[in-house]
Amino acid sequence: MSLSREHDAAWRGFLRSSALLLRVLDNQLRAEHGLPHRTYDALVQLSEAPGRRLRMKDLADALVHSTSGLTRLVDGLERAGFARREVDPANRRATQVVLTPAGLAALEKAWPTHVRGVERFFAEHVSREEARTLAEVFGRINADLES
Repeated sequence: MSLSREHDAAWRGFLRSSALLLRVLDNQLRAEHGLPHRTYDALVQLSEAPGRRLRMKDLADALVHSTSGLTRLVDGLERAGFARREVDPANRRATQVVLTPAGLAALEKAWPTHVRGVERFFAEHVSREEARTLAEVFGRINADLES
């Protein structure tokens, strides 16, 4: 079994573009805000969660990047004052990560930089119709992978 030329080209293009885009966004966030993209991603996930809190496992599942080193990532969020750990009242054995006001402020400050990078290096190359198609395609892929 082998991929068609079209599928192979799309797959390779996706991998390269994803890696390059994340590298550029990471470099911009580090240069302008001292935030690695992984930290920015964690702040986004926490900000969008109910009560701005997630169990460690749920934060790991929500992160775009690899979940390896999650404890170190959360340690760094705590050291920066961006988040704190709390015992989950519903399950005393679980730990929640809670976004702090300082974490939300850091996210709000970095957000325009992130959006500017996504607009420049992604949206400028993709029409709205293509974006809808990509959202559909990646929605199907994600649904299959997450099931």
